[in-house]
Amino acid sequence: MTSRDPLETTGRGGDGSPIVIIGFPAVGDFVRCHSLVRVLAVAHPSRPIDIVTRNPTVELVLFMPEVREGIAENFRHRRLDLPGRFELARTLRQRGYGTAYVIPGGYKASLVPFFAQVPERIGWVTEGQWPPINRPRFGMHKIARMVDRLGLLGLDKHDTSVATWPVPRLRVPASLRERFDALVREARSGGPVVTLGPGSADLKNKTWAVEHFAKVARRCVERGCAVWIVGSRAEGALAAAIAQHVPVQDRTMDSVTNLALTIAASDLFVGNDSGPLHVAAAFDKPCVAVFGLTDPDMVAPINPAVQIPLPDRAIVRRSRDEVRWPAPEQVIACVERDLDRLPARS
Repeated sequence: MTSRDPLETTGRGGDGSPIVIIGFPAVGDFVRCHSLVRVLAVAHPSRPIDIVTRNPTVELVLFMPEVREGIAENFRHRRLDLPGRFELARTLRQRGYGTAYVIPGGYKASLVPFFAQVPERIGWVTEGQWPPINRPRFGMHKIARMVDRLGLLGLDKHDTSVATWPVPRLRVPASLRERFDALVREARSGGPVVTLGPGSADLKNKTWAVEHFAKVARRCVERGCAVWIVGSRAEGALAAAIAQHVPVQDRTMDSVTNLALTIAASDLFVGNDSGPLHVAAAFDKPCVAVFGLTDPDMVAPINPAVQIPLPDRAIVRRSRDEVRWPAPEQVIACVERDLDRLPARS
C-alpha cells in the first residue's frame, strides 16, 4: 500500500464514510482517473478517497493530493484469481467504505467491492456486472470521450449536462521534495530539458518511428536543450537507438515514482499516446503528443498545454491496416513553438 502523511491530504475530515475507486491499471488511464477524483473531492469534502490499482502504477497516488491512500492489487494477469480478490475484499471490508466507483468495464473489476459488501457500488454496466454493480450507469459506448465517462460517474446519474471537467493535476509531495529538488538543480544547470517518450504499450500502432524521435532530439540539441529519454526500463533499447544519432541521456527506469519526478523536473515533453504523456500533461508541462492509431478526440489528455500535430489530411482514417502519423517536420514545428514560449533562464 502507498500512503501519505495525513497533513498532505487536502479537504479531509468529518465522519463521512470513505470512498474507494477501483482504478485502471495502466499509467496513462490511471492519471486520467484524477479528473473523477477531483470531482469527488469537491462533492464529498468530508469523505476520504482511496484508490485500488496495480503495481507499480499505485505509486502515482503519492502525487494526487486529494487521495488518502493507494492500495495495490496484484491479481494474476487475465485470470479470475478468486483467492486474490477475496483477500483484497477482506481488506476493503475492514476499512468500512460507503461507496465504490468501479472504473474498468470488465466483470472481474466489479467483484472486489461486491465481495467487500460496499453498500453503494457505482459503475458503467457493460458485461453483466449487475448485481455486483448496484448503482449501474448505462450507455457508456454512446459517450465518446474517456474523460466524460469518468466524470459522469461522479455526478447524479441523471445529470449529463457537464461539458468540462477538472484536469488531472499531479503535485510533488513533501516526502519526495528532496529527490525532486536534486533533479531540478540538474535540469536547470544548462539549457531547457526536453523529455522524449518514444515507447508505448502498443509498439505497432502507438509508437512513432524511432528515427523520427531522433530528428526531434537533434533539433532540440541544436537549440541548446538537454534531451532525456523516459519510459520503462524495457524501452531502453529505444533510447539506445536514438543515442546512435544524437547525444541524449537514457532516463528510462522501472520506478514510476522516478519517472514522474523526472518528467516534473523537465521543461517540455514529446511522446506517443502513452503513460508518460499523461503524466507530463498532469504536471502542466507543455506537451507535443504524437498519435497513430488511437483517436486523440477520445483519449488525449484534456490539459490545455497539449499540442497534437495530425497528418496532412482533411479526414484521418485510422484502422489496423492503415496507421497515419504526422511528419517529423510537423512535430518539430510544435516543439519549436513550445520552446519559444518557455521563460528565459535567470
